[in-house]
Order: sequence, then structure tokens, then C-alpha cells
Amino acid sequence: FLHRIEYAAYLFVRGASRLFPHPWARRFGRSLGSLACFVDGRHRRVAEKNLAIAFPELPRSEHRRLARESFRHFGGAVCDAISATRFDLVELCRRFRFEGWEHVEAAEAAGRGYFVLGSHLGYWEFSARPIGLFRGTIHAVARPTDNPHLDRELRSLRESSGYEVIPKQGAARRMMQVLKRGGRVGILIDQRVQPREAISVPFFGRPALTTPALARLSLRTGAPVLPVFAYAEAGGRYRFVAHPPLFPTEVTSATSEEVAVSELTARYLATTEKEIREHPPEWLWMHDRWREPPPQKAAEPGE
Repeated sequence: FLHRIEYAAYLFVRGASRLFPHPWARRFGRSLGSLACFVDGRHRRVAEKNLAIAFPELPRSEHRRLARESFRHFGGAVCDAISATRFDLVELCRRFRFEGWEHVEAAEAAGRGYFVLGSHLGYWEFSARPIGLFRGTIHAVARPTDNPHLDRELRSLRESSGYEVIPKQGAARRMMQVLKRGGRVGILIDQRVQPREAISVPFFGRPALTTPALARLSLRTGAPVLPVFAYAEAGGRYRFVAHPPLFPTEVTSATSEEVAVSELTARYLATTEKEIREHPPEWLWMHDRWREPPPQKAAEPGE
């Protein structure tokens, strides 16, 4: 029943986002984000807590302001993504201004396939779409959403935009197959993962549970990792930003594979952190990134 309620809300937002000219979708979405911030106290508190961790030098009032802006940004980004389905991929990419496209060319020239590294920052659903148009399909690793109705919609949206979705469960084998063909794999690593699947690396100066899978696969295949981001510009337009590709050979001083994996993963997060610091309201602060795992139960005597 709750899934149907959520889906009905999505259909309302989709209809409203497409009813008006595309540039208006962001304003509509930002209004919805303000409402969500007011109603969703739990995630608002998570956002404020995370901002206090990331920016301890800022006053609490600024943490609250940035949390509100993050809700507003997220609402605007969601409605913009829905509204943009009125465009085909060619028309959408005509709306981009490009920075660092030479880094895409460098990743392509390596000839080993490559990873497209994104994060929940800016307009992340758009960040790899120009690569999908100009260079070929992006095979995006994604966990299915809990709501099957919304998951069907999101998958359709992504597949119509130059992505092919790889389910997160058992994704490693599929990713290896794509890379062997010289393909492109899109992956986000800025969210917390389960302790059994994670390594701890610094993020905003604090240990953060992060997947080592990207670094392991990069080391084993030689495929570079290309960080990309997308941001909104006026008039319903966008800005694409690519950073220099990170090659696994850059950690030749590492004493073991585990050390190399840790160093590479830390570099991926450092690149993401730098971008977040430049656009602090545009990251998904509502995600409980630094949540500690539950304490282990002490063994009883004789166990």
C-alpha cells in the first residue's frame, strides 16, 4: 500500500514537472524540497549532523541553512531529471557546457575500458550522459529501489538516457565482462556500505566505510577511473565536469594489494570531497554516511 502511495506521489510530480517549460521544473522541485525539509525531521537531523562533521568550523546556524538548501537542491534535481525526459539524448546533450572533455579522451585512449566515477552531488543522473552519447553505453551499477513501481520507472529513465543498468548484487562479474570489451562502467562510491563489504578510509577527515570493489577491479584490469560531475546552469542547461583519470599504476609504491586498494579508494573519495567542498549544498547530506556499525555483543564466559 505504501509503495502505491509513493508511486502515486511520483506520478503527480512527473505530471507537474512536465506541465510547464523545462526551466520551471527546478523551481517547482525546490519548493517540494522545502516542504520535505519541514516534514522529514529525521533526515533533516541526519543532514545537520553530517554537516557538523564535515564543516566543524561553521556555526550551527550555517549547518541548518545548508541542510535546508540540500533538501531544496535535491527536490530541484529530481524534478529536473523527470522534466528532462521530454528531450531525447541528443537534445539533452546540446544543453551541456563541457569542462575537461580531454580527460574523457585520455581514459578512452588507454584502451582498457574505464570506470566512470560519480557521486550523489549536483545533477548526478546527468553526469555520464554525454559520454553515453558520444562514446558509447555506460553500464551503471545500481541497487534496485525498495519500491518496485519506482524502480521500474527509474530503470526506464536511465536506459532511455544512454545507460544500461547492472544490478549491484553480483555486479563484479558483469563489470569485468564490460571492461574486457573496452566498455565503460559507471559507479557511485560516496555512500556507506555494510561493514562486511567495506574498508575504512578518510572522508572529510573522518573514517568512512567505503566499498573497495572499484579499486580492486581497477588494479586487476588496469582500467582507469574517470571522475565526472554535472551541475545546473541557468535556463534549464547543465555543466559537465571531468577530472583527470586515476590510473592504478599511480600507487606503485604500495607494499601490497590491500595497501594499494586503500590508497586508491582514498583518492577517489578525496576527489569527491574536493567537489563537495566547492558545492556544499548540492550533496546528499540526508544519507547517514558516518553511521557507526552496531557494537559487537560481548562473548559470554565459556563461549
